[in-house]
Amino acid sequence: MKKIWLTLIFLFNICLPVKAKELVIATSFSPDTTDYIAQQWQATYPEKKIRLMNRTVNSLSRLLAQSNTEDVDLILSSSPFLFQHLQNSHRLLILPEKLQKNHHWVPKSLVTTTTAVAFSGYGIFYHKELLKTLNLPAPTDWDSLMNSNYFNKLLISSPSRSGTNHIMLEMLLQQRGWRQGWQDFLTLASNVSLISSRSFNVAEKVRMGLAAAGLSIDTYTTYTHDDPRVGFVYFPRSVISPTFIAIHKNSRNIEDAQNFISYLLSDKGQKIVAEHRFAKYPVVDLPKNDRLYAQQQKLLAEPLLDYDLLLARQYLVEKLFDIAITFRLTQLKEAWALIHAKEKKTNKKLTALRQILTTIPVDEKQAGDEIYLSRLKNDRGFAVQQEKQWAIFFQQQINRVLSQIEEE
Repeated sequence: MKKIWLTLIFLFNICLPVKAKELVIATSFSPDTTDYIAQQWQATYPEKKIRLMNRTVNSLSRLLAQSNTEDVDLILSSSPFLFQHLQNSHRLLILPEKLQKNHHWVPKSLVTTTTAVAFSGYGIFYHKELLKTLNLPAPTDWDSLMNSNYFNKLLISSPSRSGTNHIMLEMLLQQRGWRQGWQDFLTLASNVSLISSRSFNVAEKVRMGLAAAGLSIDTYTTYTHDDPRVGFVYFPRSVISPTFIAIHKNSRNIEDAQNFISYLLSDKGQKIVAEHRFAKYPVVDLPKNDRLYAQQQKLLAEPLLDYDLLLARQYLVEKLFDIAITFRLTQLKEAWALIHAKEKKTNKKLTALRQILTTIPVDEKQAGDEIYLSRLKNDRGFAVQQEKQWAIFFQQQINRVLSQIEEE
């Protein structure tokens, strides 16, 4: 009898359908974007299922750095900060040499574990109807957003909450220089109505007419191409934003994960990433008759960011932004409103007062000093001391402006 039962159990088990292995992809991209890639992959390989984990970069950073993360196979994101964090935590698998491609687009510290499969660009998303109502010209570049007519009509997000906004700010700092870049961005900040928690929300709020313009990556504006109310313009010197992919160290489906990366790098995969639904530029050249060819080549011609510098001063840039702008936006806007009113009344630019509001307490030498940046990041006591000094500095600058305007 016992033998009969054992035989029945054995037969029952072998007759059960074998559960297909899932390829789990953790990504910071929206479901609309990544669902399309998953559908195309499964149309080609019906037996190979994909499960997507769509999270914010900060959420992924916490989740994937845990030692007991066993379900995730691949990480797909445009955030170099996320991949560097995972690399530092020894959570990324070394890729086969055949997949270690596009090195010039990948931070040097990540070339053995991470590759680029597509890219995007940065620019300004704007609401045409609202601009027309406000009698404002469409924005074209950074300088156009500094116009006082945009006061309280611009949306941005914080670098500490958005890698997209962080890279756009760093792009400005590297292209115009540390001092001039901050001066320009702090001037632009005078027109900010709200600092959004996520860069995706910037495009969404502009689309809804809650702001006239916002800083955005091109990907977030894809689904508005057919909306005549809105528009998007690339920064004239926009750098590219690569789409990175890597395999998690704890992956149980390494072969399928490698095949998925190969698929995205293949001719078919590159056509898929260039589709309207995925909204990226392929890493291979588009046909010359493609409507996106000229913009793709323009983006590719722009020198890349210095990733080493970007990553080294990540903490510095995030903290300076929050202390200078996020935590005192209301006061800043009050000070700038008084400056604008005074300039309009006197028909004279108040250069000295503007200079006070756009000066920062960290010079260019410090911003590139590896010892200073490392200590700021790793020595909590030192960081707190520096941040307190910065907070006092920015508050005193605002107070100086308010006091001088009252005296005039």
